[in-house]
Amino acid sequence: MENYLQFGLLFLAAIVGGAVNAFAGGGGFIVFPSLVLNGVTSIRANAMTCVSMWFGNVASVKAFKNDIHIQSKDLKIILLISGIGGLCGATVMVITDPELFKSLVPYFHLISWGTFAFSKPILAYFQKITSGSGHFEYSHGKLLPLFLINFYGGYFNAGIGIMILTLFTLYGMKDLNEMNGLKVLMVTVNNGIAALCFIFSGLIDWKITIVLTIGGIIGGYYGAVFSRHMNQELVRKLIIIVGGIIAVYFFAM
Repeated sequence: MENYLQFGLLFLAAIVGGAVNAFAGGGGFIVFPSLVLNGVTSIRANAMTCVSMWFGNVASVKAFKNDIHIQSKDLKIILLISGIGGLCGATVMVITDPELFKSLVPYFHLISWGTFAFSKPILAYFQKITSGSGHFEYSHGKLLPLFLINFYGGYFNAGIGIMILTLFTLYGMKDLNEMNGLKVLMVTVNNGIAALCFIFSGLIDWKITIVLTIGGIIGGYYGAVFSRHMNQELVRKLIIIVGGIIAVYFFAM
């Protein structure tokens, strides 16, 4: 009976997480701690969150494909960096001592929560101080920052979306839809490579992950359907409050 109750609660958490991703991003703030609270180790919870939420990212790509205006060469380069960064980050996570990773989780969660909570003023600030063509153009000076963000995405992906948006803003991009489109593509490649690494590492509990995946797809689909009728700013504030409470909880553990 406890297993059915556990699966039911995780299924609901995945639906909420998928819907939250469709509304404003930040679904990882719901799914990851739900797994930890249900007794899953931090490393396994991180891997399972990455795998189960990846399908929602794939579904989001289509919505932005017409907004992306970037040279094919530049797109191939940043997606290659995304994949390599994701592979490196995931590989390091797999070999990280579980107790060390558990001790780092509160700080990673605090960083990802902080970037989400203060995303609007962060983006507004960089938009004021930067200038550019409005579209992404690759140069070798952008390689290291792109790699580091994608390494983080492979290691602990919560908050990577807003980090990518901030970096794009710093590089002079102006069109938020195009920025979101490139972000979704990068995260999809990054998390896809990381997910494969986690799958072959044996960290995935497939019974739970399948439940999470189905819930995430349902939440993502209906979240996208109803997002136009929802107060997204209210949802964003609720995510910030919940994420803050969870951050305090992780530090108190």
